[in-house]
Amino acid sequence: MISNTDNAPAKSANFDSSSGFSFNLRDQIIKYLKHWYWFALSVFVFVSLAYVKVRYTIPQYNVSSTIVISQEESMSESELSAFKDLGILDDGQSKIENEIQIIKSRTLLTNVVNNLKLNVRYFSEGRILELESYPKSLIEINFLSDDSIVHKKSKIFYVRIDSSTSFSFLDEKNQKLSDHSFGKTISTSVGDIIITPSVDTMEANSGKIIKIVIAPVKFVAESYRNRLSIMSVKGSSIVKLSLNDPVKEKAKDIINNLVEEYNKATVENKKQASERTADFINDRLELISGDLTQVDDQAATYQSRRGLTSSDVGVQAQQFSSLDTKNSQEIARLNTQLYFIESMRKFVLSQEGKFDLVPQSNSGFSDPTVATTISRYNGLILQRQRLLKTSSVKNPVVVNIDQQIGGLRQVLTGSLNSLKNSIKGQLRSLNTQNQYFGGQIYSAPTRQKDIRAIEREQTIKEQLYLYLLQKREEAEIKSHITLSNARVIDKASTLGSYPVSPNRKTIYAGALFFGLILPFLIIYTSDLLNVKVSSREDLEKVLSMPIIGSIPKVKSKNRIMISQNDRSGIAEAFRILRTNLDFLMAGINKTKGKIIFVTSTISGEGKTLISSNLAKTLAISGKKVAFLGTDLRDPKLHKFFDLPNGKDSKGLTNFIMNSELTPEDIIYKDKAEDPFDIIPSGAIPPNPAELLMQDRVDVIFKYLEEHYDYIIVDTAPVSLVTDTLLIAKHADLSIYIVRENYSDKRVLQVPENFYREKRLPNIAVLLNAAGNKADYNYGYGYGKKN
Repeated sequence: MISNTDNAPAKSANFDSSSGFSFNLRDQIIKYLKHWYWFALSVFVFVSLAYVKVRYTIPQYNVSSTIVISQEESMSESELSAFKDLGILDDGQSKIENEIQIIKSRTLLTNVVNNLKLNVRYFSEGRILELESYPKSLIEINFLSDDSIVHKKSKIFYVRIDSSTSFSFLDEKNQKLSDHSFGKTISTSVGDIIITPSVDTMEANSGKIIKIVIAPVKFVAESYRNRLSIMSVKGSSIVKLSLNDPVKEKAKDIINNLVEEYNKATVENKKQASERTADFINDRLELISGDLTQVDDQAATYQSRRGLTSSDVGVQAQQFSSLDTKNSQEIARLNTQLYFIESMRKFVLSQEGKFDLVPQSNSGFSDPTVATTISRYNGLILQRQRLLKTSSVKNPVVVNIDQQIGGLRQVLTGSLNSLKNSIKGQLRSLNTQNQYFGGQIYSAPTRQKDIRAIEREQTIKEQLYLYLLQKREEAEIKSHITLSNARVIDKASTLGSYPVSPNRKTIYAGALFFGLILPFLIIYTSDLLNVKVSSREDLEKVLSMPIIGSIPKVKSKNRIMISQNDRSGIAEAFRILRTNLDFLMAGINKTKGKIIFVTSTISGEGKTLISSNLAKTLAISGKKVAFLGTDLRDPKLHKFFDLPNGKDSKGLTNFIMNSELTPEDIIYKDKAEDPFDIIPSGAIPPNPAELLMQDRVDVIFKYLEEHYDYIIVDTAPVSLVTDTLLIAKHADLSIYIVRENYSDKRVLQVPENFYREKRLPNIAVLLNAAGNKADYNYGYGYGKKN
């Protein structure tokens, strides 16, 4: 549609618009608002899909629990710190990660599935979705086969309650398969089963259908393992467990039972370590008990043979005996430690003790590093044993722990060797003193010397025996008061009553977003890829020539759309075009006979339609108008006007080829109201270009200039043939037609070149079939016919 700027002569400067870029937000908004129905349809479709998803998606609830995992105190001032700095030993956080992997192990989750019987689920029909019945259903299925067989089976039963004593098996289409009684044994593909009612009032539930789904335990455990989320709080030993499930109570039971299973496993591991220590001590007690009995028997035999007692010792040796006793006791204590050190060192270095727990019976050592190292060593052995239950020795976590155990074994061996050498040094010093005291006592009776030797050996064996008894008692006590690793801070619970999935707000917001963005992207991409002229702005960006106006797009099937009393938008557009012609032809020194060429780049852009209606518009204004068709290759005037012989009516070509014809012989009167004269193109010649170069062409133009006010010439497309350029010298004004959404932007260079090279005189562009993008008419009372 013609813009308002074309209405005012004062704004005729718009004809000289230069190429450039301008962004008009209002035009961009209107461009998209034109397609509001696509946006509405897209939003409706996406919101409908969102509604279906929300309506038919099983809601998921988030259940979480918080626990704290106890950690052993790390060593600070020992040679292990060097290994820790090198990354060989794991720190507290890596220990937490190990515990997380143990909590999430298949073994523990399989135990949870078995404890809660999660491999068997019961569903009842809801209004839209199937609802799982937990923890109790109307009926219960019992298996008579072994668990090892049932836990590997998968099956779906559809059970319809017929009465308080009977039920039926159905297929997937609710067709009856068989009738059965509650409490009777039934043979199925998963073994013999018995179905029993779980409530007393079964008559009230008659007709209800229960779906029983049986799945392999390992698949169910793996499913929950993948859905279970376990995260540690950074910088602490607090761990958060969370699980999404449609049934809140089931998720709570799973998390709580999983924590119980983890605590049970850790307690069992600690008891195993204590029992291992007790067994080690019992073995040593048996050996020491035999040695002590042998020494006691030797002392009794010796005194019995000689009739002696310890009171027969002379007082002269009492002082040295006292010193010797203290010295001997110290030697005995050190020998006891040396004995245990050697036994423990051999155990650690042996292949048997490579990945076994080291007995924790060394707390009596003077060096606390050894005790701490053993505690750390046993902790890693327990971690390795737990991880091997759910993984192989090639697991990176197990390999890392093996490296740490190897490092600790070296440290422990070194610590034991250092302690052994230290004790040996002390023993050498004490033995030297003992030799001195022995030399002093040597003067005592030989019998007393023998008794002292026996007593000394008795003292050593007795101290060692008592020490082992004490340690065994400690191990027994520890095995009975073992505490679990995890302490529950918050039991499993839901954070709110609303499900976490599907998230209604997010889904509807996403649907609204995609409903708006999809048509926007389609329209934007369509405009981006569109190479057709879509608006007047496209012309202004490319062309430097005047733009004479715009003719709106109409759906009328009439070829001639203009009449005397027509008040439609297209009639006003042609009237404005008629006014603009005066501005463009103001410099032409002609009172009559003004020749206006109407041409285009290619066929189909509407030059014949525009030229014929322009002729009609000028005729309505009282001008004498001639309409000349010079498109000799594809004439179309016979489609617009009622000519005597139609397409074969005599015309321009006949006049040029036949010198006997006069202009009056090829001029026809329009039979409609406000007529004008029509000169058709005539017969289609084989050589149109050569024909237009004849002198007879000048004759017809000269005749028309003398007898008419305006001569509207419908010419051939300029990019296809040279016909128009051959007669361009006769034109006073050239109107170049560009059709919206039809003409290619890339060929706009053709009229631009004609304008710059002046190959067509006084050229101006007219936009045809312009869209009504501003959605306005031509003023009050316009836009419809009276």
